[in-house]
Amino acid sequence: MLESMSETTKTDDLMSPWVEVQRIDHTAGMWFAAALVSVALVIASIVVSGWRPSDLSSTGEDVWWIGFSLGAIGLAAIGYAGCPIYWGSVSVAHHQKSIAVRGGLVLFLLGAGVSVIALLQG
Repeated sequence: MLESMSETTKTDDLMSPWVEVQRIDHTAGMWFAAALVSVALVIASIVVSGWRPSDLSSTGEDVWWIGFSLGAIGLAAIGYAGCPIYWGSVSVAHHQKSIAVRGGLVLFLLGAGVSVIALLQG
């Protein structure tokens, strides 16, 4: 069937909202799994070492919790993007999931960066 399609039709099919939503579901699921593993490793290391956010200065602790919260919101957005449930039409799901996966990755990485800066400032 693909042999009889023109190049324009193949490209249009690959960029259709339905195909994009399927791609986002798949890649966001992988991003979510990778993020969960990284969070689990970091939290396990923190728990084993006995470190607590209260070991930081008052400002450092606040900054660390802000970073942690940003990362948690980002992780939730990535999880939503990987969920194969669509609210409304495919075009609405495409729009929502595109924003969720991109925004989630940005917030997750920003939260990790803010938390590391808080740790380094001590």
